[in-house]
Amino acid sequence: MTKAKRIGIILLVIVLVLGALSFAFDRWVLGQTYERFPARVASVLPTYEDYDAAKYPRTDVEFELNGYTLRGHVYGPENTRGLIVFRHGIFSQHQDYLCFITAFVDKGWRVFAYDAIGCGESDGDSTLGMSQSPIDVAAAVRFARESGMADGLKIALVGHSWGGYGVAAALGRTDDIAACVTMSGFDTPMKIINHSAVDAMGPIAATQAPLFWLATTLDFGADADVSASQAIRDSGVPTLVVHGMGDATVPYEEVSIAYQFLESAEGAPNNVSVITLTEEGRDGHNTYFFSKESQEYFNEHMTEMNEIVTECGDDPTAPEVVAYRATVDIPRANVADPELVGGIDTFLGKYLS
Repeated sequence: MTKAKRIGIILLVIVLVLGALSFAFDRWVLGQTYERFPARVASVLPTYEDYDAAKYPRTDVEFELNGYTLRGHVYGPENTRGLIVFRHGIFSQHQDYLCFITAFVDKGWRVFAYDAIGCGESDGDSTLGMSQSPIDVAAAVRFARESGMADGLKIALVGHSWGGYGVAAALGRTDDIAACVTMSGFDTPMKIINHSAVDAMGPIAATQAPLFWLATTLDFGADADVSASQAIRDSGVPTLVVHGMGDATVPYEEVSIAYQFLESAEGAPNNVSVITLTEEGRDGHNTYFFSKESQEYFNEHMTEMNEIVTECGDDPTAPEVVAYRATVDIPRANVADPELVGGIDTFLGKYLS
């Protein structure tokens, strides 16, 4: 064996070893990223107990998916305008969106909101991955039909962020959906994973993209990188796409569902309507959720609560923190933006009522 050949073999072995180590590290990073998010504490976001149960009745439900029990609730169970299947974002739970859920109930919609695997009330130590979202949305729709909660009602899908991706991509997995609303959604898992990697690792993240793709593909196979925008196009389901132009979590450029319609040569098909939000301070990932007054009230009291937590040695369960939260008008801090709710309500009413 020549010297050059020996050197070549040595270099190949080094490359393979480094590649294997890098792949193992990336798998570990993804695993850490998707671990169950700690229970929310010290926040002026709502819980169900902050609302009048007589005004917003709900029934408890649960369904099975791949060995996990997913739990949720049907809000406004007697409402008859239609059924909204609501999907929350990652690192959260459905009750973080009670401002929307209660607003939809006020408009006469029945809302089935559940917690994803590894979130809130549901089983699991991990959310499993970005690609999981449309899988459990489709399972939730099947459960809604089989359980009878949707009897006589048309079904709409509504979701935010990870849930915004999930409800849109799920259009390729389930039939007979009357309408879809996706807020701040990303187009494919790999686009958001690579974007997040660049934020965390800088330029070196580009070298890891193939390994992230391989890890995700090993976990999800053909479901690893489904395009939400393509699912919307192929399904023909009337879809409302909402996105903040200042969103730093799911950037509009390249990553968002909205971008695929507004910036593509094909343009948006007839079944798609896009709302882009540009007002400063209300154009982010979720800063457009609340009315202006509610947003100001929320920010003011959240700032004060954080200061109290710091004074209490970063203990969010300290009596002083609990006492302060009790003085906050939680529903007032969580009033959904009436213009956004009105727009979604009008859109859904067109196709479900």
